[in-house]
Amino acid sequence: MKLLLQFAAGPAAFLVVYALPIAGLTPQARLVVGVFAWMILWWMTSPVPWTITSLLPLILFPVLNVMDINQTVGLYGQTIFFWIWGTVLMGYALDRHGVARRFALWIMGLRVVGGNSTRLAFAFMAVCATISTVVSDAATVAMMMPVGLSLIRFSQGLGKDEPVRRSNFGAFLALGALYGAVAGGCATIAGAPHNKLSVDILQRLTGRTLGWFEWMQVGVPIFAMSLVVFFLLLRILFPPEFREIQGGAEFVRQEKLRMGPLKAGERSVLFVFGVMVVMFLSPSIIELALGPAHPATRFTARAFSLNVVPPTLMLLLFCTPVNLAERKFILDWREAIANSPWDAMMLCASATGLVGVLVEFGLSESLGAVVGNLGLSANSLPYVSAAALGFGTNFMSGVAATALFAGILIPAAAQIGWNAASMAVLLPNVAIGIIAPWAGATSATAFAFGTITLPQMLKTGAVATLVFVVLAATLHILMAPFL
Repeated sequence: MKLLLQFAAGPAAFLVVYALPIAGLTPQARLVVGVFAWMILWWMTSPVPWTITSLLPLILFPVLNVMDINQTVGLYGQTIFFWIWGTVLMGYALDRHGVARRFALWIMGLRVVGGNSTRLAFAFMAVCATISTVVSDAATVAMMMPVGLSLIRFSQGLGKDEPVRRSNFGAFLALGALYGAVAGGCATIAGAPHNKLSVDILQRLTGRTLGWFEWMQVGVPIFAMSLVVFFLLLRILFPPEFREIQGGAEFVRQEKLRMGPLKAGERSVLFVFGVMVVMFLSPSIIELALGPAHPATRFTARAFSLNVVPPTLMLLLFCTPVNLAERKFILDWREAIANSPWDAMMLCASATGLVGVLVEFGLSESLGAVVGNLGLSANSLPYVSAAALGFGTNFMSGVAATALFAGILIPAAAQIGWNAASMAVLLPNVAIGIIAPWAGATSATAFAFGTITLPQMLKTGAVATLVFVVLAATLHILMAPFL
């Protein structure tokens, strides 16, 4: 009976959503929203595997005349598919060859941590947040999740080849990496790709130039406060099953001795990891050094864009030798196939494609018009703006949402007497979707490592987004006079 209800819930959601008179949406757009609702329910209840649910548009879109089969197939060619694949394989390589284990031991060995699970989780979040101040959120999560997996293995007493069991501590670290990266991304202009976009829109619309340290006047307090608030929220919702890692200090000492000096496999993986870090950092560093108009800046931004990095990693992982005489490389194809998160990749690719269709059918314009026509006061505008971006970026990219809403809300802020520069910082601060794995590469990467369930992510993400929206908007109201 339960399975039958799970099957029926999807089509029922489709019919209910389609029947709703959603303002500004065409009948075709309502069909897409209905199909999306069907898929979300099936992803949450799992009457069939996620990958099978992800194929529903291939059947329903041609039947409902939303688009033909060739156009529908094109929806699955999303860069996020290869982003997840490349970053998860990089994470697997770091774990398989022991590099993540070394870094995890270093974190566990910090005197301030002392084997305590709560302090360990906070230290992990703080490292993620600090890295994310200069590296994109998605890249930070991709680099840190393998370390999180190693910490979970330690806590569960598992060997590196044993599958990680789902637990509160595992969910804590997965969402801790995501939320920590989001907090760090607020601190500087380099913290997220759309931070600079908002600054450019501000200059174009108002003539105001916002500098690196001016951004940090507001960004750093939001970074610090949101990191603490996110940690406390996760501590309440996912209290670790244990307080201390049994024999933690002695365990760390023995493990460090057992691991010894770096091995050939670790050196090879560190080489590829170093290439990844250089590719992630180079565009921002070169732009700071040479300026945005320099040919080298434009070339680096194109050649080392975020979505170029994962395929590069995959090539290097299969071509970088560990033992050339025995023709051994960092990864081989069989283990890559066995350790690729196909379900999560298909879920995120299909959902991202559907979100793109909704934007194409006018969802972005409808949301923008609603917010723009509310007639808000200077004290209410930051809260409504932050809520629109915080929740809206789970259904459109952060870059698209920032571009759309900044063009509406920066002039609106100036008109009602609120600091337009503060609005230009607030919008990208909250334009990172953390509710759903299809919200973007950052949330997809955290979800793809498999330590948190979809219902857990959705429920916690909704609460975290609400808390973050209120916190960010309040801090901006307080700090706006000084920006």
